[in-house]
Amino acid sequence: MHSLFKVPVWFAGLAAGAVATVGVSLALTGQYETPPEQDPAVVLHGKDQGPGYAVLAPVRGDGFLRIYQLQTDLGVERVEGDGLLKLRLAEIAALVGLESLKNDASFVDGLKQAAMKPVEFVESTVTDPVGTAKSTVTGVGRMFGRLTKGVESVVSGKGGSPADLAKAITGQARARRELAVDLGMDPYTFYRPLSEKLDETASVTTAGNWTVTAITSLLPGGLIVNTARTADNFRTMIVDSSPAELEQRTAETLRKAGVSEVTIGKIAANPFFTEGEKAVIAYQLLAMPGVQDLDIVAAKAAEAESREVAYFQLRRVVLLETYNRTVSGLGQIKLVSGIPVAIRRDGLAAIVMPLDMVAWTQTVAQAFSAMHEGLGSLPFPPSGVDFLITGDLTPMAAERLASFGWSITGSYPMPAGPVH
Repeated sequence: MHSLFKVPVWFAGLAAGAVATVGVSLALTGQYETPPEQDPAVVLHGKDQGPGYAVLAPVRGDGFLRIYQLQTDLGVERVEGDGLLKLRLAEIAALVGLESLKNDASFVDGLKQAAMKPVEFVESTVTDPVGTAKSTVTGVGRMFGRLTKGVESVVSGKGGSPADLAKAITGQARARRELAVDLGMDPYTFYRPLSEKLDETASVTTAGNWTVTAITSLLPGGLIVNTARTADNFRTMIVDSSPAELEQRTAETLRKAGVSEVTIGKIAANPFFTEGEKAVIAYQLLAMPGVQDLDIVAAKAAEAESREVAYFQLRRVVLLETYNRTVSGLGQIKLVSGIPVAIRRDGLAAIVMPLDMVAWTQTVAQAFSAMHEGLGSLPFPPSGVDFLITGDLTPMAAERLASFGWSITGSYPMPAGPVH
């Protein structure tokens, strides 16, 4: 179930329900408001604490995304957005499950045998993200705030590790990918503790007759995910492709989807997406063959200047494909005030975004007001606007957006899959 705001006259009753649901207090300053502070137990439906983690109160936001403080054994980590938090909690669950393997004596023996072999563990090239956060603005918030400034993103390529060759020769690299996918994880995860644990666990396959199936049979129930996909046998491609092969196949898929060579190069060089996520973007775009100008969506993703913005763009691509397939067919993409907006085949505009908690801050007001004006300035303005998000809206935000004549859908679920 999700809350639906169709016209301003419906606002009064629905707004009361929204307040009761989130239990927030709003500080109004003139025509704007301060994003609500929320109880993590309410936001996460009682899953604010679990093995290896605790989400600290309160949960803040910047009008676009929620900002979490996640306590783990490594300290306090700032996590921007519902999607990245769900991803991190899934990674922690996988990490805890893999750690439990050390309760099995035969597995420990396998580790000892593997340790005697000349195979290095690959260290993550990602900077350790753990640290106490002080800012109250997300990367996505900064992105919206810079829309009118014409700031261009600069991304750098990332290098590989010489230890990859040794892993490929022994089969450990493939075993690592297979193990990760069986757990519903990205084999190229940026979460260093899980990355190291995947390496350690997969190393057992170099000792004796250990297989990934034998390893997973020791894991607690519920950790193994059925990730089989019929389209293009995506799971097999991820497991069987080396990083170089996966990058090549991703580029080929993006070309088939109509993405320009310039954009393909920028996506390949962007260090804020994993190789698995780049492949997901490619295949999601390919799944929308009837939509024109998808390069606009891909180019915006390629510009991501932080991990938070990259994951936001990844989620938006997935959400856009889901919308096209299940809600209403899309015809083309237009760039409106710096944001890709889909134009449906029936003439309506679809603003589809994975936003957590929309509050009517000054930045939010400026961003959406600019989009509203931009849509009206198109040569053929849309006959209406469908604004769909994965999260909630404050009563003020819902009222202001409804005053634009937008039809608003909140709490739309992300589809089941590896992107949270």
